[in-house]
Amino acid sequence: MAIRPFPRIPRMENPPVRPIHRVTSRVVPSFSSPIARQRRWVARQGTWLNPLGAALKICSRAKALGLCLAFGLTVQAADPLPKAIDLFPAQTQAFVALPNSETFLAQWGKTQLGLLAADERMKDFWSSQKEELQKRFASAGWQMSFKLEDLENLCSGQAAVGLISRPELTNKPFSLAVVIDVAERDEVLAKFLERVDEEMKAQKGTVETIETNGLQVKHYNVPKAASDARPRDTFIAVSKNQLFLADDLISIVEFAKAQTEPREDSLAKSSLYTRVQERIEHDEHPIEVEYFVQPLGIGKLLRSISGKKGKSQVDILKLLEEQGFGAILAAAGSVQLAKEDLDMHHQGFILREEELPESVQILDFPNQTALVPPAWIASNSASVMGFSWNFSEAFPKLRGIVNAYIGGEQFDRIIDEIKADPSGPQIDIRKEILPFIGQEFYAVTEIIEPITPESKRSLICIKINDPENKLYGVLNRFSKSEPDSTIEDVGDYRIWKFSNEEEEEEVIEFSTGGDSNSDDEEEDEKPLLNKWAVCIVKDHFVFASNPDSLYKVIENATNESIQGDFEKQESVQSIRAMQTKLLSAEGMSFSEVDLADRSAEMQYELFRQGILPQSRSLMAIIAERVFKTDKSKPQEIQGEKLPPYDQVKEFFTPRGMIVRTEKDGWGIDAFILGKKK
Repeated sequence: MAIRPFPRIPRMENPPVRPIHRVTSRVVPSFSSPIARQRRWVARQGTWLNPLGAALKICSRAKALGLCLAFGLTVQAADPLPKAIDLFPAQTQAFVALPNSETFLAQWGKTQLGLLAADERMKDFWSSQKEELQKRFASAGWQMSFKLEDLENLCSGQAAVGLISRPELTNKPFSLAVVIDVAERDEVLAKFLERVDEEMKAQKGTVETIETNGLQVKHYNVPKAASDARPRDTFIAVSKNQLFLADDLISIVEFAKAQTEPREDSLAKSSLYTRVQERIEHDEHPIEVEYFVQPLGIGKLLRSISGKKGKSQVDILKLLEEQGFGAILAAAGSVQLAKEDLDMHHQGFILREEELPESVQILDFPNQTALVPPAWIASNSASVMGFSWNFSEAFPKLRGIVNAYIGGEQFDRIIDEIKADPSGPQIDIRKEILPFIGQEFYAVTEIIEPITPESKRSLICIKINDPENKLYGVLNRFSKSEPDSTIEDVGDYRIWKFSNEEEEEEVIEFSTGGDSNSDDEEEDEKPLLNKWAVCIVKDHFVFASNPDSLYKVIENATNESIQGDFEKQESVQSIRAMQTKLLSAEGMSFSEVDLADRSAEMQYELFRQGILPQSRSLMAIIAERVFKTDKSKPQEIQGEKLPPYDQVKEFFTPRGMIVRTEKDGWGIDAFILGKKK
């Protein structure tokens, strides 16, 4: 894919001289500090920036905008500004850019979500939470405040942010950096820099000006919090009509050098970036957002940024890397806004090696011509995700991952023990389950009124090929071996219910007088769900996160008059029509239908009530386990000033997605339908 050029800056007969200002240093780091080491690195790069010093001039305009003088600006504005993708290095692990911020903001304002954000009824919420939202952004690891209105007023073209791997720097092996075009934005730029200066000082930060090869860089250092081991530095410079912001000096210097001496190690020239871009197709509509991510790399950097290590003895990232998941090379894509028939259209590609290690072969998602859910799902379902998975072939390839996680050759031993356990159901997974599992899987969500933390219910439906009902007997044996299980027959159907709720026993402990290691021991992992149930409905095995859901499933399955009602809805048919329009000849391996006016209601109302962390949806519980979130903590950003959902649900238009499996990865089309006129 050819990268579109950014808007050309018109040649000026008498270009204005950009202002310069010096700020007396208040703090000079010692040469043993990380900043000093960065300076020595900069010095070793030679005098490539010296000619810029001769081009710098002092502007005498009295309105001269104090802090803007702190940055050396070149006077030539005739040539196009360099693309950010050419400034960032190949070791950038995540990159997001707005090719033209003015176009992005204009197009965003035409979308339903943009209209919602600007709606008068949202004004009280934004004004009340603006400061808190900014604090949350700052606490993510970067102290320089950058706001949406800054993008609108300050940026004259592109804006980009990237997370760069710096393995050579042991104290902080990453850089976070921003590039913003600021041509003809002198006054706004000065006000922005002045505000940054005031905010940094308010945080008791120190400030100094570093001059290196004709480039002046302002360095802010904010005192570290007691629990924060990370450096809290911000570096700012303006060079050739581009504003650079970073949390290290190296990035600033590299960007400035690349403006005049194109870097050979740029992200744009990297083979990985060019390979994934070639796999993305675009129409003629402008691109408003583009991104690039290296999955394992960004995972490692995010862990470095957090400064926290999990209590688990198993390093999941290391495990995945050792099992060959580095073969998932990169993900990239773009977003187009306010197209003729779509509010938003995302086109992307996940690039992988064609030949995969055995463990990675579990990602076996063959294409199908269609992925339509069972006809008996409820017509008021909020969303349906369907995917094709060759589970029977993928299951034995879990061997390497399980063995690496548990330690030793445990996978086959566990399978054999389940089969031979005299006190268990003695299920032979290889012969009694895998042969009957089909390739179609569906995840269905429903929202139950009134809205509570338990309102979202999930169904997992798996297509089976079991004409002799052999799985029926397997489930009976399994149920009998579980102490807290019950069986209920509803007409011609049977529901197997399971409970993990156990009465707590009173335990009296006696001290042995030795040192306790209890603080180092991990608590026993609680079950994912306290109650769940399964049922076989026609040719589908159905798992329900709430047993009550299966009564409705059985009722629908026995009522021929409502079969297919979900698919008959106008909004669902609109999504299906768009999927067909975007679908290639290869078919699809994933398909999603999301009726957003229903699916967003629970999160919106719980957020409005201030109890979103208490959500007990299946995905919320899984996220809690994966990200170790603390659901006992109160909701930090309050939503009581949001209008009732009924007043704004019209802005949440239907969404859809399709994924195509290809020989070297997966192509993605995701979209939000525009509102019908």
